[in-house]
Amino acid sequence: MNLKKTGLVVLGSLISGIGIAITIAVDLGSDPMTLFWIGIADTLHITVGQANLLVCAVILAVIFFVDRKQIHVGSILNPIVIALVTDSLAFLDFHGLPMMGRILMMIIGFAILAFGVAFYALADYGKGAYEALVFTLSKKLDKPVGPIRTTADILFALLGVLLGAHFALGTLLAILCMGLMIQICLKCLNKFFSDLVFQS
Repeated sequence: MNLKKTGLVVLGSLISGIGIAITIAVDLGSDPMTLFWIGIADTLHITVGQANLLVCAVILAVIFFVDRKQIHVGSILNPIVIALVTDSLAFLDFHGLPMMGRILMMIIGFAILAFGVAFYALADYGKGAYEALVFTLSKKLDKPVGPIRTTADILFALLGVLLGAHFALGTLLAILCMGLMIQICLKCLNKFFSDLVFQS
């Protein structure tokens, strides 16, 4: 096991979990996959973290039989760490803030999430469940990753709403901007951490 990469996976997942917890606490709409987790959690009366583990387990099980090369240590650690963090921060509640304060916290939450995802991606230690699903569909359907990701985002957001989750500004913002935010964070992090991660 590569300890440097494992450390980046855990740190990135921890940061992502904090960002997700903030967007949930703001309640102005979360990213599509989190919205789906919330819908499942409400329907099955479980925590968002447990819903995350359930969804990721199903997706990774499918990917294992279809394209298992995408799965590595990080694919397993990522949902576990995120679940632990989001559930431990479930006490957060920003409903009492003025609307502008909630919008600001939502943006901060997405920025933290993007930073965490970039940290995780930098480790290159197995794709997360959602990313693995998107890349597998892209390969099997022979379509570009971008449109597949956007379509998946829309479908998971709709499923979340159908299950009772709250669609709002944040979900639309996530669909439109998260990819760009992650790219910016990854570009910045690459300058500082690529040598550390890939040094022999």
